[in-house]
Amino acid sequence: MIETIESDSFMLPQDVKKHVAGRLKESGAIHSLELELKGDAMEGAKKFGDSLVALRKKGVKISHEFLIRLDFPRKISRTEALNIVEGMPRPRNGSVRVRVHFVDETRSAS
Repeated sequence: MIETIESDSFMLPQDVKKHVAGRLKESGAIHSLELELKGDAMEGAKKFGDSLVALRKKGVKISHEFLIRLDFPRKISRTEALNIVEGMPRPRNGSVRVRVHFVDETRSAS
């Protein structure tokens, strides 16, 4: 049975990682991650495209709310999932949150 852990909203990806790490067991086989990013801009993220840059130069305020879902073809480890979470871009004037969908291997073995 697939279970879900949802983090609280935090300003820093490292804080999300700590929160999730404290709740996610070593035995969990992770099937997917949902990365939610909200705010004015994301520091460290690649540009979304020339059109967004052109709009910003014209004074358009660019804000966002993204939900990125990663469905893995094979289960990934807790460590791999936490590395992805830690690598999320840092939002400015916003927050990050994560949902982890996993199977608890200790439960499915019994």
